[in-house]
Order: sequence, then structure tokens, then C-alpha cells
Amino acid sequence: MSAAPVTPIVREPMSLDEFFALDVVLAELVDGQPVILSSPNVFHQVVLTRLMRTLFVGCPPDLLVLPAPMDWVLWEMPAATVRQPDIMVVPAWLLHAVRVTTPPVLAVEVVSDSSVERDLVAKRREYAKAGAAHYWLVHPARRELVVLRLEGERYTEVGRVEGDGRLAVTEPFPVTLVGTALFGDLPDGPTA
Repeated sequence: MSAAPVTPIVREPMSLDEFFALDVVLAELVDGQPVILSSPNVFHQVVLTRLMRTLFVGCPPDLLVLPAPMDWVLWEMPAATVRQPDIMVVPAWLLHAVRVTTPPVLAVEVVSDSSVERDLVAKRREYAKAGAAHYWLVHPARRELVVLRLEGERYTEVGRVEGDGRLAVTEPFPVTLVGTALFGDLPDGPTA
């Protein structure tokens, strides 16, 4: 999802209770400051849906594949941060949870022109700090998916699918990522 430029509406960091009381669907909380997200475009959603289909097929019953918007509380202190990854894979015991409060085993972001710095730098750092074991970055404009794994406190690249390539991953569960299945028949168009 893309974040629209927003003038902060609060001066002091918001608490989690204050943020969730807003009841805004497409919003994140970053260091206590709310950020309103713009709706994704169709191109973004097509790529996202194709990747979700691949994940659903391989997902074991002890895990759930969740599309955005789904709140993930990364931390509450010193200033709360809540993100909404485009896709999360979480333990199935969270089925009745209102929001995710433990690190997902996989977080996926679809990168757009407006989210490059946020997805490649800020969220990569935040998701690692919060303990998400795997982070995938999908670049529709480049026809590329980058697979990262948390090692220590940082993500390292463990694989990449480009163009019509294929990549078999074993973590967080076995699945084969096929470039043509994600991007192949899409015309050049806007980034996500």
C-alpha cells in the first residue's frame, strides 16, 4: 500500500488505544504518529493476488496467509508502531485475533514508486527489529521478487525471482515462486 503525505495530526505520540479508537482501516502508526495510507491500484492488487494464490497452495494448516489490511503491532514502547504488510503469514492460533501482536513468520510488501524508501529501508529495519523471520519484497515494475531471511538482527538475501525465472524456497514453507505466474502476462504499467 502507498502512504499519502500526511501532516501529523498529533504532537505527542499516540498510544495504541488512541490509535485503534480512530477505527481507520488503511492507516499505520509509526513512532506514535498516524500515517493514512492510500488505496492500492489495480496493478498492485493483481500481483498481490497472484502471490497470495501461490502462498495459499503451499501453506501448511498450522499457518494462515493474511492480506492487508491487517494490523501488526511491532512494539508499544517507547512510541508504538503498527504496520500493515501487504501479506502476512502467521501462526494459525491467531485465527480469532483482532490484530497480530507477535512477529509474522513472513511479511511481504509490494514496492511502488511512493514506497521505495519505506519498504526497502524503514520497514526492512523495523520488521527485522520486531523479529519477522522472513521478508519478501515484490517489485512489479522490475518484474522481481526478493526473498530475505532474518539472520541475527538483519535481513540477508537468500533468493530472487526475475522475469520468467523460478525459485524454490523451503522457508517459511516449501513453495515455488514463478516469475511468469506473478508478472508474465501483465503489460508494462504503473508501479504498484
